Amino acid sequence: MKIIATSSILFFLLLTNIFLAPLLSAQTTEQADARVREAFIRLEEAVSGIADSARITRGGVEPVWINDPYAVYNRTQYFAAIGFAPSRDQAETRALSGLVSIFGQSIRSDFTVTTLYTEAVEKGVVSVSDNTSVRDIITTSASMTNLIGAQIGYVWDSGRGTFYAAAYLDKTRAVSLYTDMIIVNMNNINLLTTMSNTEKYTFDGLSRYRVASQIAGINENYAVIVRQCGGSVASLNLNNADFYNLEAANIISNITVAVSVNNDRANRLQNAFASALGAQGLRTRGNNPPYMLEVSVFASEAIYPNNSFKWCVIEISANLIENFSGVSLLPFSLNLREGHLNYENAETRAFQMAEREIAEKFPAALREYLAEMNF
Repeated sequence: MKIIATSSILFFLLLTNIFLAPLLSAQTTEQADARVREAFIRLEEAVSGIADSARITRGGVEPVWINDPYAVYNRTQYFAAIGFAPSRDQAETRALSGLVSIFGQSIRSDFTVTTLYTEAVEKGVVSVSDNTSVRDIITTSASMTNLIGAQIGYVWDSGRGTFYAAAYLDKTRAVSLYTDMIIVNMNNINLLTTMSNTEKYTFDGLSRYRVASQIAGINENYAVIVRQCGGSVASLNLNNADFYNLEAANIISNITVAVSVNNDRANRLQNAFASALGAQGLRTRGNNPPYMLEVSVFASEAIYPNNSFKWCVIEISANLIENFSGVSLLPFSLNLREGHLNYENAETRAFQMAEREIAEKFPAALREYLAEMNF
């Protein structure tokens, strides 16, 4: 028998212990805390109240529920699905997946979100239990592979190499579970996005809104389930993932990264770096910038035996620095050379090549940094 309630609930209980804060601005802190505590209590009671109810039979006449699960589960009260496979575990897994498919394309299993949560746990950014089993549950619970509260009701071993399983979801219980999960998530989102403007318009603020967007996306899935089970989320005033993504785009357009290049030539490298930053929506001009791209350029002549060309070697070292802490966020380096009949022209060609290399390689490094910066 499989019970899918525990994994998702544990994840959000633990995540909320990290991000406990006021739920909605219109409520007092006490009201918000009380509402979340009540949601916790209901979720804990729901988990403890789900017992093993699977009824297993072997051989004999084929049960009536195999062709129609609603022959044993009232369609008004339950969603139900059948799965069959060579083993009992596979049959149960397919039955539970069948329940998910009832909700169609409205809910999605997002591998990226699950991966990001896994990385956050591994990096220690999200504090969870030291227990390996609990940690594994947390890192997989963001997906919609199964439904919270779904249970296996009947299992039949045909005796001919095929197992059949019937999974069911109580609609009333699902409305309660998923509504409480949404309340918990809203609390997490509220804390993530509550900050001063100084904090907001930074890479940390951007990261917070991106995580909020991911949680809001999970809430959208949960809201679909609540509605299809006969409930409503209208009173919760949910914001969807796009709401937070749009604000994240606004944040990045208000983040300033000043560019400082020493030993440049006609601002070639300065402009190349600034162009790459601007292409990602970042400002490169402004007062008291929170970030600085510090670029050191060292150009020198290289002499090679039996070679009539003059060679210029350029070493470029760039670091994206957080001014407040002095921490290097993104290192970037280039090492190249160009030759010509005289050194002056060799140097000109070397800087031209450096300009092209920056335009080609730095944007990719910057995009990768911004894409991975979710925690």
